[in-house]
Amino acid sequence: MSLIEPREGDGPELYYWQREGGRPGEIDYLLQLGGRIVPVEVKAGAAGAMKSLHQFMHDKGLDLAVRLDANAPSDARIDVRTTQGDPVSYRMLSLPLYLTWALPGLLA
Repeated sequence: MSLIEPREGDGPELYYWQREGGRPGEIDYLLQLGGRIVPVEVKAGAAGAMKSLHQFMHDKGLDLAVRLDANAPSDARIDVRTTQGDPVSYRMLSLPLYLTWALPGLLA
């Protein structure tokens, strides 16, 4: 069995983000679709804080994020304050983990 390396332009690129210095924080994945960056948080259960995501959305000025977890699909507007007290507002597309395959089509 041989591994096939993806070619340039074959599909979306996946990255992650980790804060350097200061408070620890990370974004599980950064999905690149065309010229758009979409942060993706993966949660094992139905609940979980997203402090790093809120801060990342504020710092980068992004308007769409994805959460993969055990909840039913939803599309919601998030209006919160970061741990530094900065207001942040963005759209959160939440999908159950089993629908991860549909993510590129839903974001296109």
